[in-house]
Amino acid sequence: MAILVLLAIAGILLSIYVGRQEASQYAAIERLKIAEVVDAHFGAVQDHLSLRENLANVVAALFNPPPLTGSRPLRDFGKQVMEIVPDIQTIGWLPEVPVSAAGDALTSLQNSDVEHPQFYDSSGQPLKLAGLDRPIYPIIDVAPEKNRRVLGVDAGAFPERLEAIRRARDTHRSARTEPLRLVQAPDEPALLIYAPVFRNEVFRGVLGFGYKIDRLFHGALTVPKSASGFDIRVKSDVSDVPVYQLAADGTAANPTALLQNDGTTVIERQTEFGGRPLTFVYSTARNIAREARWRGLSFAAVSLAITAATITLFAFMANRASLLAREVRSRRSAEDRLKMLIHELNHRVRNVLSVVQAVVRLSFTPGYSLTDVQKTCEGRLQALANAMSLLTASDWRSVSFRNLISDDIIPFADRIETSGPDFALRPRAAQTFALLLYELTTNAAKHGALSVPAGKVSLEWKVDRAAEPAIFHLHWKESGGPPVQAPARRGFGELLIRRIAPRDVAGHARIDYGAAGFSYELEATLSEIEYSHQVIDKHAFSDA
Repeated sequence: MAILVLLAIAGILLSIYVGRQEASQYAAIERLKIAEVVDAHFGAVQDHLSLRENLANVVAALFNPPPLTGSRPLRDFGKQVMEIVPDIQTIGWLPEVPVSAAGDALTSLQNSDVEHPQFYDSSGQPLKLAGLDRPIYPIIDVAPEKNRRVLGVDAGAFPERLEAIRRARDTHRSARTEPLRLVQAPDEPALLIYAPVFRNEVFRGVLGFGYKIDRLFHGALTVPKSASGFDIRVKSDVSDVPVYQLAADGTAANPTALLQNDGTTVIERQTEFGGRPLTFVYSTARNIAREARWRGLSFAAVSLAITAATITLFAFMANRASLLAREVRSRRSAEDRLKMLIHELNHRVRNVLSVVQAVVRLSFTPGYSLTDVQKTCEGRLQALANAMSLLTASDWRSVSFRNLISDDIIPFADRIETSGPDFALRPRAAQTFALLLYELTTNAAKHGALSVPAGKVSLEWKVDRAAEPAIFHLHWKESGGPPVQAPARRGFGELLIRRIAPRDVAGHARIDYGAAGFSYELEATLSEIEYSHQVIDKHAFSDA
């Protein structure tokens, strides 16, 4: 009784451990898969934004700033740039003008056909130059033509734009603003990118590129390929309010549509755009933690079922040993028999548990549902159980090889042509051949000759006792079936026929997926599998 309790406790603890491990591994693998999808999409987003930033730098490098009194430097140049990148809303030339040279800038505006040229501040009022202790950055020219009403506006009068211009000047790289409202389009949020213009190492001003927020980020998130199944938020470094949101169906969403909850998986990626960080938050409705818990519980349940079956089998066999001991208590020789029987039971249960656990564990092949795994396990365990029934009938001494070729052990036994001498197998060899023949038959029924009415299977074996040592040779040959090919992935069946079975009988196997049909050959030393009447009982028990 104590052994049963200890075995039950050990089985329960092992089941919990297996469930926790499987849940942890499943969660880690699924998160990696999600991260791979996110990284692939995020790389395309980075390329899209980098192209816009690099374009600003290239255009600034190609732009030849005119004299301060020059007129319309963007007349043709601006049109060409906007044709190259159609998602630019506006482009403007903003020279750095010392207060002392403000008159020259007004002359440039006048030469550009601006009536009553003057400079304006952020409120649209005339700019007061008296006492101003900084250069001004007036918009001298702009494209397209419809935006000309912003000419003369001093970008330096807007603190955030002034900060971006100075950052572009100091870093010699383009710099962007946070989302803002353009003077010419106050109803739609936009981003401004300022690219510094230098000539002879002297800062001359900036080219300003205006992008609508929706158009810029919708193109960045959907033009490469939309990340299906993900809500995506774009956040700046100065606010938790998203700059832009894209729903899982590929449409723009308002901030309230992407609130997180406990059932989402969130992955963040960060990049730099215009000299300032942008954070992309990917969220999907999949609850990986819950999926992992259910998968862990499934594995734990299977392990508990195996433990319960093992304890039941152990209790039954222990009870049988107890009855046998009472029956032969009157005889002295029964004491030795009882000791050997107990040793047999302990060893047999460990072997059965190992085989059953190996069958169940290796049957969990990636890509198969739990229902498919359950059916596969039931078939394999049933074949093993029937072989054990034959062994039990012979007091676990031997099993006739031909008895394994029956409907109780393998399906479609009546369609298999057999040829070979009968001989007695050791218990371990009987279990191995029962599983081997079951796997060969079920494989033929699914993919090989037994899957079609005209298919044939021949099973031939021979014993060469003249060889030294004596050799057992088995040949399974299929014909008349559909074309076969090696499996793309190796599950338990492939592992059994290729490695486990040859190893258990100290032999070697050869597999051929030929055009004529599947062929399998197994050669083993006869002494490793044949039961000998001269072997003492103790040896037979250890072999089990």
